[in-house]
Amino acid sequence: KYRSLPEKLSTTMVKDKRYMRVWIVVIAMMMMGMVNARFKSIYDKQNHDNHPPASLTSPVYFFEQKLDQYDPIDKRTWKQRYTVDTSSALSNVSSPVFFFLSGEAPMEFFEFQEVQAKAWAHHFNATYIVLEHRFYGKSVPTSDFSSDNLRYLTSRQALADAAYFIEYMQETYKGPWVVFGCSYSAGLSSWLRSKYPHLVVASVAPSGPVQATLNFSGYYGQFSKSAEKNCVEAAKNATQQIMLLLSSPDGLSKVSKIFRACEEIKEEDVYMFKYTITSALGGADQMNNPPDWTLNATCDMLTQSSPDLVSNWAAIVLNGTDDCMDYSINSFISSLQSTATENQTGDRAWTWQTCVEFGYFATSYKDTSVFFPDLDVETQISWCSEIFGITNMSPDISGTNDYYGGFNLTGTNIMFTNGELDPWHLLSITHSSSDPDSSILSSTYSAGHCGTLIESSSADPSSLIETREMVREFLSSVLPK
Repeated sequence: KYRSLPEKLSTTMVKDKRYMRVWIVVIAMMMMGMVNARFKSIYDKQNHDNHPPASLTSPVYFFEQKLDQYDPIDKRTWKQRYTVDTSSALSNVSSPVFFFLSGEAPMEFFEFQEVQAKAWAHHFNATYIVLEHRFYGKSVPTSDFSSDNLRYLTSRQALADAAYFIEYMQETYKGPWVVFGCSYSAGLSSWLRSKYPHLVVASVAPSGPVQATLNFSGYYGQFSKSAEKNCVEAAKNATQQIMLLLSSPDGLSKVSKIFRACEEIKEEDVYMFKYTITSALGGADQMNNPPDWTLNATCDMLTQSSPDLVSNWAAIVLNGTDDCMDYSINSFISSLQSTATENQTGDRAWTWQTCVEFGYFATSYKDTSVFFPDLDVETQISWCSEIFGITNMSPDISGTNDYYGGFNLTGTNIMFTNGELDPWHLLSITHSSSDPDSSILSSTYSAGHCGTLIESSSADPSSLIETREMVREFLSSVLPK
């Protein structure tokens, strides 16, 4: 079960501001459950050309994991990838273990969101272990990603994977375990402490959306609170101009050219067009972290000296690429229907999870945001059935919240941190518990998604610095003296 398999693995290093803006949209669309494959392919090419591959910084291993954690008769297993870094530990017996749960991407993606966790591991002389999530990266339990096989992809299976892994690893690493995560995996982190308190002594859960939500209209609504007033007004005006253009054949043709559509946008593709360009602008607040402040950079592009707001918005979507954009709903659906393992980038797997458990469908209506008033939830839910071939497919929101507790999560030694500019804080826990039997803590700061975990910079606001210090104090309080 525990054997070394060193290998060279590429990792995405997102430092350049222009490419960061593209990746922000990809992250935002993945969290919402749907990824425009054409948009993502442009990012992949740009990033590959401008950022040479790097290796994971710790030795890589594979663990023999159960396929179905809830069927004692099913003895099938698969190989789950993980890393171990003992460079800061003083002893396998007494040193704490800081355990990072990867989420909806290959484990190497999260390295830029593990900087502070690794620093805290060094400070507390902890072993640092990372576990890749089933059906992402190289941790693939089944022969393909068919809907029948994806029934093994749930957060409950993932938590049971982590528990089974910890039980085995604690035979070697006997100190207290603290679990970390970021975004979806921060939710997993809090749930692991809540459901398996005998295995981990505490959880640090930055930007963890613990409240499953079908109709997440607040996602784009947050833009009006996070962006400067001139940017919000520009977005509102640009939206109205595009809506007017889309109301006539000539206008539709003009929009197709401005946004460099691969083929002229058809009437049936208008929703997907609106969905894609809204994600590019309206989701820029999610990762608005120092030093790049991507929302500010995006707003600067929208409100630049050119008075043509529609063209400015197109520049945000295209982001310097010479490639055309595919806004076809058929292309979008077909890109997510592929079941071959070699074709997977994480988008089909995460879409499955949102269609089964979480929802998170980012919508926009007349009174919820400055963007298009007809990005309804019903259309997005219908994509689930089209992609996975399951009639009337819809996420079990109530089942998820009943099982985990949603905003009413119970547990002890759990600390949430959230960026006030990040729309996902709306689905996380942003106030410390007043229940005397609970010790769920929370701290907010003036930045974006998982800001407490990224590399420090001279541009960090005081609230972010203070929140990181609160995490360090929390860790000191839950670890043995």
